Amino acid sequence: MLRRILYTSRATEGVTLHDVYDIIRVSHNRNSRAALTGGLIFLDGYFYQLLEGLPYAIDTCYERILRDKRHDEIELRLDDATSEPLFATDWMALRDGSQIEPEILAEHGYHRGMPKSAFTGEQLFALLMACFHKELAEA
Repeated sequence: MLRRILYTSRATEGVTLHDVYDIIRVSHNRNSRAALTGGLIFLDGYFYQLLEGLPYAIDTCYERILRDKRHDEIELRLDDATSEPLFATDWMALRDGSQIEPEILAEHGYHRGMPKSAFTGEQLFALLMACFHKELAEA
Protein backbone atom coordinates (compact mmCIF):
# COMPACT_ATOMS: atom_id res chain seq x y z
CA MET A 1 0.00 0.00 0.00
CA LEU A 2 1.20 3.48 -0.88
CA ARG A 3 0.68 6.73 0.98
CA ARG A 4 -0.35 10.07 -0.50
CA ILE A 5 0.06 13.36 1.33
CA LEU A 6 -0.81 16.91 0.35
CA TYR A 7 0.62 19.89 2.18
CA THR A 8 0.77 23.63 1.81
CA SER A 9 3.51 26.00 2.87
CA ARG A 10 4.42 29.61 2.45
CA ALA A 11 7.74 30.23 0.74
CA THR A 12 10.10 32.18 2.95
CA GLU A 13 11.09 35.65 1.89
CA GLY A 14 13.48 35.67 -1.04
CA VAL A 15 12.49 32.31 -2.54
CA THR A 16 12.27 32.74 -6.31
CA LEU A 17 11.15 30.59 -9.20
CA HIS A 18 14.83 29.84 -9.80
CA ASP A 19 14.98 28.34 -6.28
CA VAL A 20 11.91 26.25 -7.06
CA TYR A 21 13.61 24.83 -10.15
CA ASP A 22 16.55 23.90 -7.91
CA ILE A 23 14.10 22.14 -5.58
CA ILE A 24 12.67 20.19 -8.52
CA ARG A 25 16.13 19.23 -9.80
CA VAL A 26 17.13 17.82 -6.42
CA SER A 27 13.70 16.24 -5.95
CA HIS A 28 13.97 14.35 -9.24
CA ASN A 29 17.21 12.75 -8.05
CA ARG A 30 16.02 11.93 -4.53
CA ASN A 31 12.52 10.89 -5.56
CA SER A 32 13.73 8.54 -8.27
CA ARG A 33 15.88 6.71 -5.70
CA ALA A 34 13.03 6.60 -3.15
CA ALA A 35 10.31 5.78 -5.73
CA LEU A 36 8.37 8.94 -4.81
CA THR A 37 6.16 10.71 -7.31
CA GLY A 38 3.99 13.79 -7.16
CA GLY A 39 3.24 17.32 -8.21
CA LEU A 40 4.26 20.75 -6.93
CA ILE A 41 2.52 24.05 -7.56
CA PHE A 42 4.35 27.29 -6.77
CA LEU A 43 1.84 30.11 -6.87
CA ASP A 44 1.71 33.53 -5.23
CA GLY A 45 4.54 32.65 -2.86
CA TYR A 46 3.01 29.37 -1.71
CA PHE A 47 3.83 25.72 -2.29
CA TYR A 48 1.07 23.15 -2.79
CA GLN A 49 2.60 19.70 -3.03
CA LEU A 50 1.29 16.18 -3.40
CA LEU A 51 3.69 13.32 -2.65
CA GLU A 52 3.05 9.62 -3.29
CA GLY A 53 5.07 6.56 -2.37
CA LEU A 54 5.91 4.05 0.30
CA PRO A 55 5.03 5.30 3.80
CA TYR A 56 8.65 5.29 5.02
CA ALA A 57 9.80 7.29 1.98
CA ILE A 58 6.97 9.80 2.46
CA ASP A 59 7.88 10.24 6.14
CA THR A 60 11.55 10.78 5.30
CA CYS A 61 10.76 13.32 2.58
CA TYR A 62 8.18 15.20 4.66
CA GLU A 63 10.57 15.41 7.62
CA ARG A 64 13.17 16.94 5.27
CA ILE A 65 10.58 19.47 4.06
CA LEU A 66 9.71 20.38 7.66
CA ARG A 67 13.39 21.28 8.21
CA ASP A 68 13.79 23.13 4.90
CA LYS A 69 14.34 26.85 5.53
CA ARG A 70 12.55 27.71 2.25
CA HIS A 71 9.22 26.64 3.77
CA ASP A 72 7.18 28.34 6.47
CA GLU A 73 3.69 27.71 7.85
CA ILE A 74 3.67 24.08 6.66
CA GLU A 75 0.28 22.39 6.98
CA LEU A 76 -0.49 18.77 6.18
CA ARG A 77 -3.86 18.88 4.42
CA LEU A 78 -4.42 15.26 3.31
CA ASP A 79 -2.89 11.95 4.34
CA ASP A 80 -4.38 8.91 2.60
CA ALA A 81 -3.54 5.38 1.60
CA THR A 82 -3.68 4.51 -2.08
CA SER A 83 -2.94 1.52 -4.24
CA GLU A 84 -2.18 3.51 -7.41
CA PRO A 85 -0.09 6.68 -7.69
CA LEU A 86 -1.66 9.48 -9.71
CA PHE A 87 1.74 10.71 -10.93
CA ALA A 88 3.04 7.24 -11.77
CA THR A 89 5.56 8.48 -14.34
CA ASP A 90 6.64 11.81 -12.85
CA TRP A 91 9.16 12.13 -10.03
CA MET A 92 7.91 15.67 -9.42
CA ALA A 93 5.74 17.59 -11.85
CA LEU A 94 5.84 21.38 -11.52
CA ARG A 95 3.42 24.20 -12.26
CA ASP A 96 4.00 27.85 -11.53
CA GLY A 97 1.45 30.61 -11.81
CA SER A 98 2.26 31.31 -15.45
CA GLN A 99 1.41 27.71 -16.37
CA ILE A 100 -2.01 27.55 -14.71
CA GLU A 101 -5.06 28.68 -16.64
CA PRO A 102 -6.91 31.48 -14.80
CA GLU A 103 -10.19 29.63 -15.46
CA ILE A 104 -8.98 26.71 -13.36
CA LEU A 105 -8.16 29.01 -10.46
CA ALA A 106 -11.55 30.73 -10.74
CA GLU A 107 -13.42 27.43 -11.00
CA HIS A 108 -11.85 26.22 -7.75
CA GLY A 109 -12.27 29.54 -5.93
CA TYR A 110 -8.52 29.95 -5.60
CA HIS A 111 -7.40 32.22 -2.80
CA ARG A 112 -3.74 32.95 -2.04
CA GLY A 113 -2.49 30.29 0.37
CA MET A 114 -5.71 28.24 0.14
CA PRO A 115 -6.18 28.65 3.92
CA LYS A 116 -7.32 25.62 5.88
CA SER A 117 -10.11 27.67 7.43
CA ALA A 118 -11.73 28.22 4.02
CA PHE A 119 -10.66 25.21 1.91
CA THR A 120 -10.76 21.54 2.79
CA GLY A 121 -7.96 19.20 1.86
CA GLU A 122 -10.28 17.68 -0.73
CA GLN A 123 -10.87 21.08 -2.34
CA LEU A 124 -7.14 21.71 -2.49
CA PHE A 125 -6.63 18.23 -3.95
CA ALA A 126 -9.22 18.98 -6.66
CA LEU A 127 -7.39 22.22 -7.55
CA LEU A 128 -4.07 20.41 -7.79
CA MET A 129 -5.58 17.69 -9.99
CA ALA A 130 -7.10 20.31 -12.30
CA CYS A 131 -3.74 22.08 -12.62
CA PHE A 132 -2.07 18.82 -13.70
CA HIS A 133 -4.95 17.45 -15.78
CA LYS A 134 -2.86 17.15 -18.97
CA GLU A 135 -0.08 15.10 -17.34
CA LEU A 136 -2.57 12.89 -15.53
CA ALA A 137 -4.55 12.25 -18.72
CA GLU A 138 -1.37 11.11 -20.51
CA ALA A 139 -0.27 8.75 -17.74
